[in-house]
Parts: sequence; C-alpha cells; structure tokens
Amino acid sequence: MRKFLIAAVGLGALGLCGSFAPASAQSVVIQAQPAVPYWQQRHEDSNWRARREFREREYQHEAWLRDHCVRDWSGGEYCRR
Repeated sequence: MRKFLIAAVGLGALGLCGSFAPASAQSVVIQAQPAVPYWQQRHEDSNWRARREFREREYQHEAWLRDHCVRDWSGGEYCRR
C-alpha cells in the first residue's frame, strides 16, 4: 500500500511539473525609437524650434523659458510659442 501511495505521489508530481513546461517558444518584439520625440508628437499644433532661434529679449525671461521650452535626452533645447 505504501509503495502504491509513493508511486501515485511521484506520478502526480511529474504530471504537475510537465504542465509548467512551455508549449512553444515565445518571441519578443522590440519597437524602434520613433523618429519624433514623444513631447513633439503630443503637441503637433505647436511649432517646435531650437532655443537658439528665440534670441529676442522677450523670450529670455525665466518664466517664459520654463513654460515653453524642453530639453531632450541628447541635450538639445526646443521651444514653442
């Protein structure tokens, strides 16, 4: 009787382990970075230009720069009106 129970538990464990094995390989798709940065995609109505184009005195105020300019990962600065 004891051998029968041990065999049944062993077969159950093997069946349980077999159910966790992957049925097929999974593939992962990696998307390439978009050509246009996220912040430019979301503000399509705005005309983003390099910060150096805004040389007039009215665009040099701290508040205007904070509200209208961003810096991308590569360090480039862009502003919109």
